[in-house]
Amino acid sequence: MEKRKVILDVDTGSDDAIALICALANPDFEVLGITTVNGNRAVPITTENTLRISELMGGKVPVYRGCALPWVSVMMGLRPYIPQYEPADPAYAGIHRTYIEQCPPATIREEETPAVVWLIQTLMAAEDGEITLIPLGPMTNIAYALRIEPRIAPKIREIVYMGGGYKIGNETAAAEFNVWVDPESLQAVLDENIPFTFIPLDATHQAYLTEEDAQRLRRVGTRPAQVAADLVSQRIRGYSTWQKVAEEPAAPIHDPLCVAYLVDPAVITELISAHCQVDCGRGAAYGQTIFDIKNGRLGAKAPNCKVALGADRVRFAQILEELLEHTR
Repeated sequence: MEKRKVILDVDTGSDDAIALICALANPDFEVLGITTVNGNRAVPITTENTLRISELMGGKVPVYRGCALPWVSVMMGLRPYIPQYEPADPAYAGIHRTYIEQCPPATIREEETPAVVWLIQTLMAAEDGEITLIPLGPMTNIAYALRIEPRIAPKIREIVYMGGGYKIGNETAAAEFNVWVDPESLQAVLDENIPFTFIPLDATHQAYLTEEDAQRLRRVGTRPAQVAADLVSQRIRGYSTWQKVAEEPAAPIHDPLCVAYLVDPAVITELISAHCQVDCGRGAAYGQTIFDIKNGRLGAKAPNCKVALGADRVRFAQILEELLEHTR
């Protein structure tokens, strides 16, 4: 079977790190490269964290540094989101520490080509519908690439995005963090009508992992499995003091659910066609992903995406374990 060609775009904190390990372990993926972006941490840190994980997994996949600031807010006089080098909230620090401490500082280096330039070059060289994008942070890099060179749009097979929320927010009551950091960039990407699947908080909060799940990952016995399990346990400790989930002790892992969905779409138990519009105003709903799932009503806009509203947490844990088995 031909491997699926993928590019991951990440703001590497703990959940991105687990997703990267699983994607790089997946024998059915050809990971062409990894691009980094401002998000969980400032882009020098997300790049270093990504290099640490790439090196853990053999260091053969190139890493490209991306955008350091959101796309529009700094030009509109809105507050720019520039993450602190050290988190102010100790509970949040439990979920995303500054660096991926489970890995030593990277000895490999990022590529000299900027991420946006590399995205354009790589996609322009591809066949139509050849490359899947897996963005796990703000959409800044991808929005810039599409605006600079719109001819890359048909080259993209689909975008599977960890972002947004239908009934759940985590940065504000209305908005999910990845979208809230740079909502204008997400709207720009949606406007290109590329096949787009949201894996939002509604699904990832159902696909939580417990400490028992972490122990099963740890028993795989490889160094990548140990790192992944330790990061799951770190997130469980952080969520126990910050944002409790359905079962305790447990935590949503978010980003790896995109990888799991591409491995086995059945891990998503409810996938609905919808029209999504992003709130880019200056009010309390800034960054909200507004999903119109009542497509049969008069005046409803045609769907421009699919949105996952449910997930099978048992199957999710199984997929992670199966992928980590490939690190033996």
